[in-house]
Amino acid sequence: MKARIHWKTREEGGRCKPPAGVGQPSYAAVVRFKDAAEPWPPPAAWSLVIERYETVSTEYDRVADVHFLVDEAPVAELRVNREFELYEGRKCVATGVLIK
Repeated sequence: MKARIHWKTREEGGRCKPPAGVGQPSYAAVVRFKDAAEPWPPPAAWSLVIERYETVSTEYDRVADVHFLVDEAPVAELRVNREFELYEGRKCVATGVLIK
């Protein structure tokens, strides 16, 4: 699946710069789907892997391939047009939407 991701700048409360996208896995962070009815943080969280970036307009706006880190994750949760946030600890470092 692909996602359009906006990495938050330091001024927006995010990172100094987006992750480099190298290594295995390239980058993984806890995902929170914006339409989820569960409290945050949830009792069980899932990590989303972000890899093979393509810069869209700025270095903070990317299109990437995404998938869950583990096979046991709820793959049906990855649906087109679903919005999400990525967290490093309690800090939201990116927002995105699943596109295909």
